[in-house]
Amino acid sequence: MILDNQNQNLKVHEWIDQNISNGSLDIVTGYFTIGALAFLSDKTNEKINEYRLIIGDIVSSGDQNIKSIDLLNENLSVDGALGLSKWAKEAVKFLKQNKVECKTLEPNFCHAKLYLSKAANKNAMQETYIMGSSNLTEAGIGLIQNKNVELNVAGTGTESTYRELRDWFEDLWNKPQAHLTKTIKNTDGKEQKVNFKQYLIDEISRLFKVYTPLDIYNKILFTLFQGEDDSDFQKEIGRLESTQIYRKLFPFQQIGVINLIKILNKYDGAILADAVGLGKTWSTLAVIKYFQNKGRETILLCPKKLEQNWMQFKKRQNSIFENDNFDYEIRFHTDFSEKMIEKSKFNLEYITNDKPKLFVIDESHNLRNDKSARYKVLVDEILKKAKGDCKVLLLSATPINNNFKDVRNQFALMTRGNNQGFAETLDVRNLEYTFKKVQKIFNEWNTKGDETLSDFYKNIHSSDFFKLTEHLVISRTRKHIRSHFDSHLHFPKVLKPKNIYKTPLQLGDFDDLPDLMEKLNLNLSAYQPSQFTLTIEELEAKQNEKKNKGVKDAILKDDLQREFFGKNDENSHAKKTGIVLVGL
Repeated sequence: MILDNQNQNLKVHEWIDQNISNGSLDIVTGYFTIGALAFLSDKTNEKINEYRLIIGDIVSSGDQNIKSIDLLNENLSVDGALGLSKWAKEAVKFLKQNKVECKTLEPNFCHAKLYLSKAANKNAMQETYIMGSSNLTEAGIGLIQNKNVELNVAGTGTESTYRELRDWFEDLWNKPQAHLTKTIKNTDGKEQKVNFKQYLIDEISRLFKVYTPLDIYNKILFTLFQGEDDSDFQKEIGRLESTQIYRKLFPFQQIGVINLIKILNKYDGAILADAVGLGKTWSTLAVIKYFQNKGRETILLCPKKLEQNWMQFKKRQNSIFENDNFDYEIRFHTDFSEKMIEKSKFNLEYITNDKPKLFVIDESHNLRNDKSARYKVLVDEILKKAKGDCKVLLLSATPINNNFKDVRNQFALMTRGNNQGFAETLDVRNLEYTFKKVQKIFNEWNTKGDETLSDFYKNIHSSDFFKLTEHLVISRTRKHIRSHFDSHLHFPKVLKPKNIYKTPLQLGDFDDLPDLMEKLNLNLSAYQPSQFTLTIEELEAKQNEKKNKGVKDAILKDDLQREFFGKNDENSHAKKTGIVLVGL
C-alpha cells in the first residue's frame, strides 16, 4: 500500500494509529520532532513493550547543544509555540521509559526511514512495516500540511520484504557506527561521550520554559513572512547557524550565504562576485558546510597558488573552524588537461560517481575561455560525465574581463555546457544568443559618448541577461554593504605608500646585495600580511614550528614562512643563495 501526504491515500500517522498492535516497534529516522514523538507516545505507548530508535547524527560533534526550536520542533506557527512546552514534557516522559532505547549514527548522516512493528503473538498479519521518505516529524508522518512530497510503501509481516527489512534493521542496530552514546565538544574544546538518550532528554527539557511575548511575536513574524521556505529547510539552516563558521560571519555575509544556498537549491548554480575583501572564502565555507550537513560531497577547484588558502580550513588542520570538520577535495585548474587525466593525476572515478556533489570553482574567471583545453576537459570530462546531482558555485570578483562572452562561459559551467540549461528554470532558452544580444547592446551604447550607465541599464533591464544575473549572481561592494547593512561597518583603508629616498652616501659601504638589503631594512609589508593578522603568541608559535621543520616544508605549507622567505635571517636559505632578488 502507498502512503503519502498529498493525495487520498492514508498518511503515515493514520497507518500507525490503525495498524500498530501489541508488541515492539523499531524506527529509523534522520530527524524527529517533539510533536511527532508526542504523537507516537499517545497512540502506541499502551500497546508497545519495547521501542528501538535509530536517529541520524542530528547535530555535529562540534555542537554541545541542539538548536531546539529548529531541530526538534518544525511546527513554528503561533499555536505550535504555545503547545511546545506541553509536547516537550510528553516527549521527555516518553523517552525516560526503560522500554525506549535510542542510538545515533555517528558520524554518518541517516537518509533511511523505516517503521517496523513486531506482534507479541507473532501473528504475521499483525506485523507491519512502512518504508520510504517520511522522517519521524509532524510533516513527515502527515500531521501537518507540507509542500514536500512524501512517498512510502506499507505492508505486513506476511511479505518477504518485511523479513528482509527486519534483518536489515538488526544488522544496522548492531553496526559499530550505531552508538548509545554521542560525542560532543565542551566549551573548552575537549571531547566527551554522553548517553545519547539522556542528551536528547536534556535538550528537549530546555523547551519547558514559558515563552515570552517577544518569543510569540517572533513566531508570528516567522509564520507571516516565511514565504516558500519549508520546515526542512529551516531545520537545515538551524544546523548551519550552530556551526563555528556561520557564527564568525558578519550579518551581510550570513545573508549572502543563505541566498546562495537558496539559489543553488533552486537553480543548481550560482556566482559569488562580491568585491575583494568582503570574505568570499569564509562565505563559501559556510555554503560548503550546509551541503556537507546534507551529505553532499564538495570538489573545490582553484589555482595552484591558492591551495594553502583552502587547505588550512580542512579538518585536522587545527584551524579556527576545526570543530566544523570541513571535508572537501581540492583540485587545481591546471589538472584539467588530457595529459593529467592520462597520468591518473585526476581521479575521474571519484569525481564522476553517482553521489550528489557541489563543485566550487575559485577564481572562475580563469576558466572564461571555452576554446581552451582546460575548459573543454572540465566540461566534457568532468561536469558532463558526473552521474550524480551536481551544483556549481563560482567565485570571482571579476567575472567579466574582456567581454560578455567571459561570463557566458561561466554560466555554461552551471549547466554543464548545455546551451538550453536555464530554459525550464528561468525561461532563458539560449545562452549563446542571450549574451550575443547583450554584447551588441553594450557595443552600441559604448560608441555613444553622451549616454550614461543608467541608459545601458534601461536597455538590458528586461533582457534574459538581466534575468540570469538577477537570479544567479550575488555581487556586493563595500559601499553597498555600508548603505544596506551597516553604515558604521569599518573597512580597512589602504594608505598611500611613503616614499623614502636614500642616497648611497646615506647607506654607507656595503659588500654585496644581501648587505645592501640589510642596510635598506625593507619591511615589504604588502607582501607579508600574516605579520599583521597574527597575534604575538601566534607569531612566536610559528617561529618555533619553523625551527622544528625543514625550510622547504615550512615555506610550502605555512603562509607566514612563505611570505618571510627572502628576509634577512641568519639561517635563511634565501640570504645564502640571493633568491631575494626575485622579491625585488
